Amino acid sequence: MDHLWAATLAVLSRIHIPVLVLIGWWIVDRAAVLFAARLFRLAVARFEARSDSIGQREANVKRLQTLKGLATQIARGSVAVFAVLTLLGSLQIDVRPILTGFGVAGLAVSLAAQNIIRDFINGIVVVLEDHYSVGDVVTISNYTGTVERFTLRTTHLRTVDGELAIVPNGAVTQVLNFTKNWSRAKIDVGVAYDTDISRAMKVMKEVAETLCDEYRPRILDTPDVQGILAFDDSAVVLRCLIKTVPGDQWSLGREYRLRLKEAFDREGIVIPFPQSDVWLHGADEGSPEPKRTP
Repeated sequence: MDHLWAATLAVLSRIHIPVLVLIGWWIVDRAAVLFAARLFRLAVARFEARSDSIGQREANVKRLQTLKGLATQIARGSVAVFAVLTLLGSLQIDVRPILTGFGVAGLAVSLAAQNIIRDFINGIVVVLEDHYSVGDVVTISNYTGTVERFTLRTTHLRTVDGELAIVPNGAVTQVLNFTKNWSRAKIDVGVAYDTDISRAMKVMKEVAETLCDEYRPRILDTPDVQGILAFDDSAVVLRCLIKTVPGDQWSLGREYRLRLKEAFDREGIVIPFPQSDVWLHGADEGSPEPKRTP
């Protein structure tokens, strides 16, 4: 009985430290996640309480959300590496040869995995220079969508069709960001050639000013009715620009087009559609002239 008890104590003495290491690893890992979430909430509350513009506040929140995810990943990875090394040491395993082996293996892997290293470096550059954040609408590598997730290696884009595009950060050479700091709704509309252009522009301006009064916090500046943009085959094209908070250019653009169509209908201003004339050259007796059929 004494031998059994002594053997049990010997086993417990060997495993209690590894068990404590594992428990400590789990506790610190959870604490890191909770701390990052708490710090993020405090930072968001601070930015929301400031008197910055809506667009700037939303940009700051997006950036904080991106940094929160990256900071959590780095903290959890660091804790995991430290815990594994501590666990190996508690099991009386000399970690120095392992670290040396990792150094040699890391050199070999770095030579064979240059694309992965490039992905990480580009990911760091994207964060430091704030090219885009989670929630931004961007075009990267011919994919356009909302940044759903960002890691140091990949960017996850959700397209308008619901498709998920995963782009390696090493492939991010050019970025088109539709929601950076502020956005702009561009509305081009064609009117018939016999339209009173001055009256049409006046209607466009009145509709834009009414929209601006109703959506003042989301519209950042006075709408700009620029006038004639082009002479198309069947229409005179007019343009209006509306500066909005990031991401609102599409919804406000749709609302403006709806109101403009209703206003044009009331004023009798025609938005033409393409049409053509077909001429039939016949050989009818007594009809030497060609026939014109609309």
